[in-house]
Amino acid sequence: MKTVFVLGAGFSKEAGAPMQAEIMGEIFKIHQENPNDFNTSDFLLFESLLTEQLYYKREQFKDVQIEDMFTPLDRCLADNIQFRGLSIEQMTKTRDAIFNIIGVAIRRILKRKGNSKEYIDRFAEYLVRKGSERLGGNYRQHDPVSVISTNWDILLDNSLYDYIQKNYQGRAVVDYCCYISSLEEKDETVKPGLEMLGAGGFNVKLLKIHGSLNWLQCSRCMRLYVGFNEKIGVVRGETCRHCDKNHDVTNKENRLISNLIMPTFLKDLSNPQYKIIWQNAGIELSEADRIIFIGYSLPNADFEMRQLLSRMIKRSVKIEVVTYERDKEKEDDVKKYWQRFFGEREVKIHLCGASQFIEQSLYLQ
Repeated sequence: MKTVFVLGAGFSKEAGAPMQAEIMGEIFKIHQENPNDFNTSDFLLFESLLTEQLYYKREQFKDVQIEDMFTPLDRCLADNIQFRGLSIEQMTKTRDAIFNIIGVAIRRILKRKGNSKEYIDRFAEYLVRKGSERLGGNYRQHDPVSVISTNWDILLDNSLYDYIQKNYQGRAVVDYCCYISSLEEKDETVKPGLEMLGAGGFNVKLLKIHGSLNWLQCSRCMRLYVGFNEKIGVVRGETCRHCDKNHDVTNKENRLISNLIMPTFLKDLSNPQYKIIWQNAGIELSEADRIIFIGYSLPNADFEMRQLLSRMIKRSVKIEVVTYERDKEKEDDVKKYWQRFFGEREVKIHLCGASQFIEQSLYLQ
């Protein structure tokens, strides 16, 4: 029996990670407390977009929706047209600046709040224990679990990595189900999952369909570089060591950049690495006997995920939804919402939240 977990922002909420609607307010709170946390030129571009192109007043900044910044930029970039006087180059620089600011903000928020992530550590332990059943070349016959995450934060990534290094060093990897390289050239703890399986070890599949704060991508060869325990997605000035070696590059063609998929109604999934991740996510869903959604609300705007679920999952799959709801009487409403999408399939609702579900219903399995 195969279980696939689908994680939304609510999964990390109890550990202090911000919900999307909170990020803008947090950015300006951080900037007020310590302006040096953000790159000055990035922040000037960010503020200029809000005031000069989107016409917000400063008192409105904290209430701006992230998708309302990215959607017009992405539409204009896709159509190769200007946006309110911004050239293609200026829009690209502005978009990159917002990437960096959001990455820094999430890192500062998690560091400041310091909420317990013990339940995430326990979830990681559960996933690694399940994955270890594939040791010794048993991966063809046994594939018990995988995770599809819509989150950028790396709380779970780091917990998985740390548990593997403590208990299965050299025998397991966190597998993002795409082609990756280690940020540090001699770091043997980061390698593709298929390589580890071929060596007789096992992989723990974590498919991050919107990207991750510990990924950087070469803008020339499109390799993904990965590091753990530091959110490297905002590192500046690094270049791709493979392209440095293979090409006589004198410009910025091979610089490493963040490649997060931002919340926009026009998500660009043309990146070859994301195509691989989304294809593998579809395969994981098609093989699932049980799908557990934790902290994910199946929003109508997330039509890419909705079509993937609709197209790929079995008729017989069992659905479980883990959410946090104080009012027990709302359980029927929550169930009806999910059944409208999944039809006759069995749907079970857990109103206890992520940490309690993991501690009481999952960890001992």
